Order: sequence, then structure tokens, then C-alpha cells
Amino acid sequence: MTKSIAFFICLFFSSIFSYGQTASVGILGGMNFSNINGTYNSDGYSTKTTKFISKQFGIILSYPLSEKLSLFSDPGYYEQGFNYETDENLVGSASVIGKSKFKYIDVPLTLKIGMFKNQIFYFRAGAYLSFLLSAKNNDTIYYTNSGYKTIITENDLSNGMNKTVLGFISGIGFDIPIQKHLKLLVDVSYRMDLSNAMKNGQSQFGPNANNIYYFYTEEVRNRSLSLSIGLTYHFSTGK
Repeated sequence: MTKSIAFFICLFFSSIFSYGQTASVGILGGMNFSNINGTYNSDGYSTKTTKFISKQFGIILSYPLSEKLSLFSDPGYYEQGFNYETDENLVGSASVIGKSKFKYIDVPLTLKIGMFKNQIFYFRAGAYLSFLLSAKNNDTIYYTNSGYKTIITENDLSNGMNKTVLGFISGIGFDIPIQKHLKLLVDVSYRMDLSNAMKNGQSQFGPNANNIYYFYTEEVRNRSLSLSIGLTYHFSTGK
């Protein structure tokens, strides 16, 4: 399936460059609100994950298939991750908090459908491939007993991650005309991994300056809600 998605993405990009006179190109940037599904235990303790806010930016490529239907892609740099914390009662004399950040090159391919008479509003859905650039976390252990210190570590999680992730994306948005060829794009999209972002089982790192860090994972997949704003230039169709 991954190879098929990659083939269609390459075909889409080649169509854009071959028939640029009917295509749209642009730039966009925005914010992601991400978390994970699955089991993630930090340092061997049951861990609660919460929302992580990060950024994204990239380019816009769009190619019309009909009056209302087009191929749409916004490949670029994309961050995901999550905040986490353990229950102090479970740990005993310490509590653990931290955040994990995953950096990707994200390559989506969606079908975009213009809605209503003026087609300013649209809906889109499709698939994406994410290619891992890096994965790190900051882990902070607070000891409540006197005589102990707070331990802060930064760990490279890359060995516990899958390098390529396949996912599903859907979104809604607005194409607002500014000039004859220029439009303002406002896009809200939801991404959900279909393959695991993190490898199942236990991964261990260290020893470093402070201690050995490890985590246990099972069926961990990213999910995120993105808000993006961009500008697109629409080439003349010759009509």
C-alpha cells in the first residue's frame, strides 16, 4: 500500500510540472494540536498523555480534474508529539513529566471537492506518507523525598520509531479570492496514522549524564488537528 501511495504522489507531482498552466501553487503555515493513540509507558510507569502544540509549514500544489474536483497536496515540514505525566501515587516518591516531539516531512495526496455555487468552501480527503526526521523527548523526574534532586534528560527516540508512516487525512476549508489569480486559503484538517509511529515493545537509551531512560509502547499512532493559512496563485487556463 505504501508503494502505491508513493507512486500516485509521484504521478501527481509530475502532472503539476507538466501542466502548470492549469495548476495552482502556493505556501502555507500553521499550528498542530496532536496526541497519540495506543499505550505509552515512561520509565516503566503508567503514563497519561495530553495535547501537544507544534508548527508546520510547506507548499501547496493543486491540479483541477473537473470544475469542482481537483487533486490537492500540501507537502512540507510537520511536527507531532505529546505531553505526558505519571501519577505520583503510582511512582511512589517521584513524579515524571515530559514532552515528546516528532519531526516529519509530510507528503499528503487528497481529492478536493468545491462546494456550493462559488466553490469558496471545500472538503478534501486522502492519504499521506510521513518521513521521520528526528524524534526526541525531554523527561523530568521530580523526587519528593528530601535529599533527592530533580533529574532532567533529553533523549533521542529515533531508534524506537518507524521511519515511514502511512496515514489518513480529511479536511475542510475556504478558498477566498483576493485578486484575479490570487486566493487566501484557510484549511482545517485532521490526520490519523494508519501504521504505527513507534515500534512495539521496550526501547532503552543511555546511560547518559543522569540515568538510563526507556519507554514501553504498543500500537502507538499519531493523531492531530491542524489549522493552516496560506496563499495560492492560480495559473491561467487559457479560457
